[in-house]
Amino acid sequence: MTGKYILAIDLGTGGPKAGVVDAAGRVIASANETTTTNFLPGGGVEQDPYEWWRAVCQAAVRAVRLSGIPAEAIQAVSCTTQWSVVVPVDSHGEPLMNAVHWLDTRGAPYNQAITHGFPSVEGYALGKLVQWVRRTGFPPTHSGIDSLGHVLFIQHELPEIYRKTDKFLEPMDYLTLRLTGRCAGSLCTVFPFLLIDIRHPERLSYDPWLVKACGVDPKKMPELLPVDGVVGTVLPSVADELGISRQALVLVPANDNHTAAIGSGAVADYDSVLVLGNSGYLAGHVPFKKTDIMHALTTIPCPLPGKYLIMAELGNTGKVLESFLYNLVYPQDAFSLGDLPEDVFARLDSVVAGVPAGSGGVLFLPWFNGSISPSMDHLARGGFLNLSHQTRREHLSRAVLEGIAFNWRWLVEAVQPFVGRKLTHLRLAGGGAQSDAWAQIIADVLGIPIQQLAGPRMTNVRGAAFLAMDRLGWSPVQDSPGKVEIARVFEPDPEHREVYNKLYQQFRASFKSLKPIFHALNRS
Repeated sequence: MTGKYILAIDLGTGGPKAGVVDAAGRVIASANETTTTNFLPGGGVEQDPYEWWRAVCQAAVRAVRLSGIPAEAIQAVSCTTQWSVVVPVDSHGEPLMNAVHWLDTRGAPYNQAITHGFPSVEGYALGKLVQWVRRTGFPPTHSGIDSLGHVLFIQHELPEIYRKTDKFLEPMDYLTLRLTGRCAGSLCTVFPFLLIDIRHPERLSYDPWLVKACGVDPKKMPELLPVDGVVGTVLPSVADELGISRQALVLVPANDNHTAAIGSGAVADYDSVLVLGNSGYLAGHVPFKKTDIMHALTTIPCPLPGKYLIMAELGNTGKVLESFLYNLVYPQDAFSLGDLPEDVFARLDSVVAGVPAGSGGVLFLPWFNGSISPSMDHLARGGFLNLSHQTRREHLSRAVLEGIAFNWRWLVEAVQPFVGRKLTHLRLAGGGAQSDAWAQIIADVLGIPIQQLAGPRMTNVRGAAFLAMDRLGWSPVQDSPGKVEIARVFEPDPEHREVYNKLYQQFRASFKSLKPIFHALNRS
């Protein structure tokens, strides 16, 4: 396969990454851009689809130029993105408003309205709950963070936008629309709308019971393609702009949970990866469909035949750390002593390494904008507990990393009975995985080895490329573990076990004890 390359695009919450990947799975060149997330009153969170596309093109053009690869050698484009984000487009494919983000909770009352009834289980009508779990794997969230909640919000509060909407699209399908001019999705991209029966991956249609129960017009949903299909050939004008072949194929995309598992080499059953991106999640393949309502765990459709993917979403992870650094440590306000240093994360690692485990007894609660798994509560919030006159920024910095690690432990403890086995090790991917200090903290808190990937920020880029290679017949996705390098294995330090066990118990207790306070403060 010498001389054949793939342009892989990964659009996350913080912005896109683009990489030129060769047939051996090596990222020859890459580039990234940033995008803006807008937090609005009333639980609104939005991003600009036009800004997405501009940033994607800029990153792709730079990656292609840096690679030095001739246009005709780049033979395919493969996309992966964040998901449970909704873009309403008109009949010309133009966005009608900002994209409604996965952090957005404005659809909560409308999801709750279609799920209530008697007898009730966890706020769901029992009969409806059974049907949703059987068909989709999970019911509409009461927090409204799923794509169905976003559509219902638009339908009820922005009726003119809803009326003009030709199709509701997830971000990866919006990108392939811009690349090819074709508006389409697949089982692996549209399932957050909760309108398809995931038990039957061969059915390329929306489920009548779900459509009726949700009250959404199925004509406003994209056509469905096979998960291993081709959307089309890249538009000539786009090919010329990006510097790739006009004959390049655009593959049916996947979401970033799928590509994180594949790009980390976690393709065997039960092998899993922790992703420390703006959002945090555990991803791994299992040979069965299953749901755990109590811990907000389920399995979702998978681009690998005969498999499902564990969906275990922490929600905010790296974004919490970013907010701490940008808003509290280096705020641009009257207290500011200068601009944010470029090496802020290297400084963080250095500071944290000098603070003993336990952060002087300071406990950090990481539930900015709510908790998802293993206990869904969109009104939970973050904070520091147990401050004293001796508490310094160094303690707070380490406490942030430890608090997020405690949340990971809570999640892993729920995932293990869900999959029916103990996880003996975990791979670590995402931008946060570049931190040796954080990787060691996670190993210590979880009590298992953590395999830090080489080039962890490129995990989804690699995963999108591995999927494309499989679809093009270059190499099967099962070969991907041999193409993924482990940079370092972090073993748990037994000397830290006692202090972390003590803090973890109080971390769990704080979620329960503070729940009434968070609800009183944030229920508006």
